[in-house]
Amino acid sequence: MESSQHPSTPNPASKKSGDVEVLVYAAPKFWPFMGIGALLGVIIAFISAYSGEESAEFTRAAVAGFLSVGFGFVGVTLACIAFLIVDRITRKKARRALAVPMGAAEHQ
Repeated sequence: MESSQHPSTPNPASKKSGDVEVLVYAAPKFWPFMGIGALLGVIIAFISAYSGEESAEFTRAAVAGFLSVGFGFVGVTLACIAFLIVDRITRKKARRALAVPMGAAEHQ
């Protein structure tokens, strides 16, 4: 998980000029969730294609390809939901911190 910092409403009484109050939390990475969801969907598609009865119209590889698209989409969708849940949980565990700029202000 990567650490994210989001500016929050500064408290003028407890900070020096230039300091910024931020929320710090461990944010999950998006793409590993999507990759795992798609991979699990494709694995389930191959299992269901090769464990069922063989069709007279389509080969097992064609059925596996068709099912991979559908189950892959479902896997990515479920992974998106899981990502949002994990992100919401980690945001609840966020803590406030005071960010102090280091060096000269370049963008003022």
